[in-house]
Amino acid sequence: MKVLVIGAGFVGSAAATELAALGHEVTVTATSEEKVITLKERFGRAVVLRGSDADSVAAAVADKDAVVITAGPSAQGSMTPEGRAKTYRDVLVTTAENVVAAAGPNTRLVSLSSLSVYGDAANHLDQIDESSPVTDSADPSPSNFLAMERTYSQAGDRAVILRCGDIFGQGDPPIAEKVKMAHQYLGGSVPFSGEALLYRLHVEDAAAAVVHAVENDLSGVFNLTHAEVPPTNARLFDTLSAEQGLPPLEYRNEIASPSSPISVERLAATGFRASKSFDPALTALR
Repeated sequence: MKVLVIGAGFVGSAAATELAALGHEVTVTATSEEKVITLKERFGRAVVLRGSDADSVAAAVADKDAVVITAGPSAQGSMTPEGRAKTYRDVLVTTAENVVAAAGPNTRLVSLSSLSVYGDAANHLDQIDESSPVTDSADPSPSNFLAMERTYSQAGDRAVILRCGDIFGQGDPPIAEKVKMAHQYLGGSVPFSGEALLYRLHVEDAAAAVVHAVENDLSGVFNLTHAEVPPTNARLFDTLSAEQGLPPLEYRNEIASPSSPISVERLAATGFRASKSFDPALTALR
């Protein structure tokens, strides 16, 4: 199968590696020639591509059997509403529009979304599944993730959407270091809700889920995270702040997220469960 991976970063590179090992002909993309040179050494096939460039997307997608979209907004540009407004639409929605327009009638589409699409709309439920209400927040993060999902859904049963928790893994700073950075560089203020449950997803589980979706022709929307119920943002982050002699963080609640447990049973019913995603840093605070 010919597979295009748009965004060969943290998750995309890991998924591309697994897909290539399974015998698929994989092409990966990056937004600069410098990155593509490195990717060619690793994968052989790599092209410069911005998802917002319709012509480049059309050329890259044209002969592919499956397109995996793992490109996402940078964390650095996600800490303020203004930063999110600048980047989220192009990276998420315009990319989706161009991919759907370019894909053939049999091309499979696999995209990563976010659990933030639920916002606080389903927090009255005992458990949140894929049929639960989604947020009507105007914040550029969940609103653009939802617009992206609607765009890919136009492809019908050829599209699968994986709603992910916060992705971590080798090369990503541990949570304690991220808390310290929030104090140092963000003035101790973060856009998240303190009451939200901190669901995280190991990069290897994210990549394995992408491969599972491609190999098994999945379609529809799936929650992708661990089954264990984690602590809230405030409980973990403020504990880590105190351990470092720092005050509690300020939670601006600009990006509301679920405070009720997330169900992963729909994806589990297809034969996949995240096995590496419950971060040891969360264990003592469950």
